[in-house]
Amino acid sequence: MNGCRLIPATLALWLVFATMAVPGLADAQPTDSGERDRPKTGYRFSYTPIYQFETDLDSGGSFDVQRHFLRFDISRFINRQWTVGLGLSFDYERWDFSGIAGLSGIDLWDEIFRPGISLPVFYSTGGKWRFGIIPSIDFAGASGAETSESISYGAVLSAAYAFRPNLMLGLGVGIFERLDQSEVFPFVVIDWKINERLRLTNPFRAGPVGPAGLELVYTPDNTWEMGIGGAYRSYRFRLDDSSAVADGIGEVDFWAPFLRVGWRLGEHYRFDINGGALVGGSITIEDQNANELGKTDYDTAPFLGVTLKGQF
Repeated sequence: MNGCRLIPATLALWLVFATMAVPGLADAQPTDSGERDRPKTGYRFSYTPIYQFETDLDSGGSFDVQRHFLRFDISRFINRQWTVGLGLSFDYERWDFSGIAGLSGIDLWDEIFRPGISLPVFYSTGGKWRFGIIPSIDFAGASGAETSESISYGAVLSAAYAFRPNLMLGLGVGIFERLDQSEVFPFVVIDWKINERLRLTNPFRAGPVGPAGLELVYTPDNTWEMGIGGAYRSYRFRLDDSSAVADGIGEVDFWAPFLRVGWRLGEHYRFDINGGALVGGSITIEDQNANELGKTDYDTAPFLGVTLKGQF
């Protein structure tokens, strides 16, 4: 491992929920005490295509990105205390660079692939506490990257407490090894129902930026939902092993304020339209030992996407 860094809490939230946690476990719990003792299995899926419009790089040239996020989760309620799950994810990005061939002498990528798997386990006391452990492993690499060199792994420990029926807060810590860089992070989970129409929470699992940061959600009725929020995201991926710097590493960072409008499609499905902009973004190139070779910022990049979610 080459160094250790403390990453922001908002990134921690994305890491916790975007590739590891089974979403909506609290909402999916059976309400009847007898039903809670009976094993129950729930399934959730989502698909989110996003287009990031063309934007200029400070180093010259421009780029745009097509992103596709797929999620499938299984949650199994063993009894009142124990819930276990399986989370599968697959992210695909298609980058189109124009007017620039490389950065710091390294050829830029066309595609990025990120499959992942997680095994969340949650324990609830008879009162208001919930504890969780979520081990996970994923692969992140550009086209031509060596699979064995693209592995990230780690685990998250968390504890959440229901202070009131309308307020749950949690704290935790995660430790990860992500492509020659150790990362340790704290994170905060919040679910605060301010009133019948307003809720402050961490954003939905599938979406334009993943569930990072905070989102204020307004629900005027049982069909419509509107949200406004912001998030920070950072991810790393292995570069082509045949490039000038074999097995190098790319890293992308950005802040993303966003708006969301969604509506329910029957009992089990939901459709969202997401829009916003990536601001303060940067692209970093490192060698195979995580030593920085070059970095460039890029201008504000608008994005637009949709999300289809279902549960059964």
